[in-house]
Amino acid sequence: MHAIKPLLLALALAGATALPAAAAEAPAEGPVTGGAPDALLRFDEAGYFAVYDLTLAHGYWTAEATSAAGARVDLVLDAATGALHATGGTGAAAPLTAATVRQRLEAAGYSAIRDLEFDDGFWEADARNPAGRRVELRIHGWTGAIVEERVEGGPVAGGLSAAQILERLAAAGYRNIRNLEFDDGYWEADATNAAGVRVELRIDPVTGEVVHEERD
Repeated sequence: MHAIKPLLLALALAGATALPAAAAEAPAEGPVTGGAPDALLRFDEAGYFAVYDLTLAHGYWTAEATSAAGARVDLVLDAATGALHATGGTGAAAPLTAATVRQRLEAAGYSAIRDLEFDDGFWEADARNPAGRRVELRIHGWTGAIVEERVEGGPVAGGLSAAQILERLAAAGYRNIRNLEFDDGYWEADATNAAGVRVELRIDPVTGEVVHEERD
């Protein structure tokens, strides 16, 4: 077992909508560029084992694991910076409280905030954004960065066609793409990724970016 390396850096994903900044934490270990194997190595080096349910979404690797002390934890690894956060466990920084998240959302101009709950290292909520639209939010549990804002039931302006989505996936290294369909605001598909692993994908309908990749 490798020694535990503290990897607690409160930085938002580049381009994510950030709420008022939290206190600075330790330096990052660098970007996670090697996909799932690199993410698993980071978890191992930080002293976590029995990792399962490894998922990439919105630039963050998430998983459940066991800490060196034997506690079950949820892990959130920023692919852009290498910052690692964990729920529970000895020495782990606690995520933001619901009250703090609500205060930060209100300070950022959101209102009518409801259904605020913590799940897999992220806070989720329904709210009305500063433009007055009802949106669904996904918020980093430690940094307070909004990593996803989706308009409830809104049209997809400037969305890509199915053919264009297939082209974007192929260009990104995916193959054997099947079951492509539009559901609940996203394109979804089954495919084989560049590492040869069968995965389920969720794709942004406007940019064509894969925002969620999960082992099939």
